[in-house]
Amino acid sequence: MSGGARVLILGGGYVGIDAYRSILRRAGGAVRRGEIRITVVNPTPFHTFHGFTGEVLGGLLGLEHTLTPLGPLLPRARLVEGTATRADLDAQTVEVALAAGGTCTLGYDHLLLGTGSRDPFERLPGLREFGWRLKDSRDMQAFRTRLEERFRSRQPTTFAVIGGGFAGVEMAAALQERLRREALPGRVHLLSSGGVLDGLSERFPGLAQHAQRSLERAGVRLHLGARATELRPGGVRLKGGPLIHADEVLFAAGISLSVLPGTEALPRDASGRLLADEFLRVRSQAAVWTGGDAAVVRRPGAPDSCPANALWAMKHGMWAGSNIALSVRGRPLKRFSYRGLGQAASLGLGNGVAELLGVPLTGWAAWALRLGFFTWYMPSKAHGARVLRDLLRLPFRAPPEVGPLPVAAD
Repeated sequence: MSGGARVLILGGGYVGIDAYRSILRRAGGAVRRGEIRITVVNPTPFHTFHGFTGEVLGGLLGLEHTLTPLGPLLPRARLVEGTATRADLDAQTVEVALAAGGTCTLGYDHLLLGTGSRDPFERLPGLREFGWRLKDSRDMQAFRTRLEERFRSRQPTTFAVIGGGFAGVEMAAALQERLRREALPGRVHLLSSGGVLDGLSERFPGLAQHAQRSLERAGVRLHLGARATELRPGGVRLKGGPLIHADEVLFAAGISLSVLPGTEALPRDASGRLLADEFLRVRSQAAVWTGGDAAVVRRPGAPDSCPANALWAMKHGMWAGSNIALSVRGRPLKRFSYRGLGQAASLGLGNGVAELLGVPLTGWAAWALRLGFFTWYMPSKAHGARVLRDLLRLPFRAPPEVGPLPVAAD
């Protein structure tokens, strides 16, 4: 190909970073010689690691621990700060609205759609106006700032956390722990349309039960089988039920997907996720790849698809990047074969639930496993080591001061 094969990665999240790294592992020499040219498009110059969001909101870690500048992570890629607005699959181009203003058009020979998901504003009236969200790091920063204001003013505060999955459980536990630690009058409500950690309860009912008991002992008020239908000033309206009064409402349940204009004809499931083949290509497409929240990837050895979480997104990116490199070099592609490792949730400092290769763990063992697991899989090992150091020193120092978002170095 004249000028080298052009690989365009949309999204600087887990899928995009691991795809980039995998291309370098498979074809680093070709990248250095300019035979493969990688461009990454992301709205911000940071990768956001969501694993320690509970620790950030709980006042145990600073926000900077969740953000890693993309430049040092992608030294051999062109990083474009902006948002893809339209794709032309026939011409193999993508239009990008640049964060600094203006637009540009990027061509590709291989396109990786790894933009992830967004909050489902259209499914829950009032979410945009009256609810706090976490998927965007800027929303997390705003909520963290709001928390600091409330705790500094010593205002009694009632929180409502919507979502009984891993994110909701961790946020509820972190907020309740902070109320107790800082002796602030208040309460945390956890609203779940199902139970607590339904994703664990079928195979590991003991873990889900441990999580529920831990939340209840900590003082979290559980509302199970309670579906939120509307957010209003001062609380959450439940389906067929009352208004749950809350000063602050945090949404941690469900996602929606945005369809990039020009890709409407690509195969999707009913929820809008792209259908991937066993090589992480979008089905029926030779040059379009996908993974993460935005994709349906069959889970090897199982009847269902891969869960939507960070580790699976990393593995999708790894396989997609490897297969892109193999495709460029005209070699046979590798089928996706990762079967999973485990899952974990924090229930507060020193307590958690986890399963590792089918072995259930609770308490300190689960918490320590999660800590080691998350720090190992952070995009920067040095960054992970700092997080590990700071969390292990927690009993001996005051929580960090909240500050503004750091500025990425040029």
